[in-house]
Amino acid sequence: MAKFPYLVIPGKDRDVYKPWISVNLDFPKTHKVTPLIWALIDSGADNCLASWEIGLWLGIKFKKQAIKTFTAANGQPFTGFQEKVRMFFSGEESFCDFYFSKSIPVKAPIILGQSGFFDRHKVIFNLPEKELEII
Repeated sequence: MAKFPYLVIPGKDRDVYKPWISVNLDFPKTHKVTPLIWALIDSGADNCLASWEIGLWLGIKFKKQAIKTFTAANGQPFTGFQEKVRMFFSGEESFCDFYFSKSIPVKAPIILGQSGFFDRHKVIFNLPEKELEII
């Protein structure tokens, strides 16, 4: 069990609180591990996503991976290349499929979704207390 505070994003009219945790990604084929990167926990995302730049940094050669088309929250389609990576957070590690895409914004370079994250962890969102619990 791990608890994380929501991160505050100062806003013009009001502050916004988001469920972010810091993670490392490891690509076993190159033995490269990212430094800690903020990841958004997004219950509306079907899969785990990461920016194209993170994939390049890990040494992933985007040639033979499965390509999947997604639809963003704004209705725009985008594609992602599938690769299995190891994710570390809060003393835990697990292998999961990530989809690397040029459409993932720099402000949210990793998005943790249903397949790969929620299917392995119980997540309790507690916005009134501005706290997130992962079991």
